[in-house]
Amino acid sequence: TIAVSFPGGTITAKIAATVAARDTGLMNVTSLGANSGMLFVFGTDHSAPDGFWMKNTPLPLSIAFIDANKRVINIDDMAPETLTPHYATRPYRYALEANQGWFASHGVAAGTVVTFSLLAGTIIDP
Repeated sequence: TIAVSFPGGTITAKIAATVAARDTGLMNVTSLGANSGMLFVFGTDHSAPDGFWMKNTPLPLSIAFIDANKRVINIDDMAPETLTPHYATRPYRYALEANQGWFASHGVAAGTVVTFSLLAGTIIDP
């Protein structure tokens, strides 16, 4: 796990750094702690056309797309059990999913700087 910190709060996130882990994401997860989430990690900048959707995901989530400089690009709210794709507005290195509204309630917006602190797991910057 990793601590993903913003000036207004911290999310403890599971790391999804493999193709299989990223494909599964938070599917079939029925509850998420108030300050918990999942950090999707890509080895290089990922192109904006690759989107996220909520198939088999019963929780309402928000997603923050984050660039290689660890700045939030944009944030989007995602409805449960939908196939509507959600995209970054430009290439990104990380995507962080959390309970819907977490980013807004903690003052996180485009341009906010992110800090990663490894709690357990592997190094995330390839």
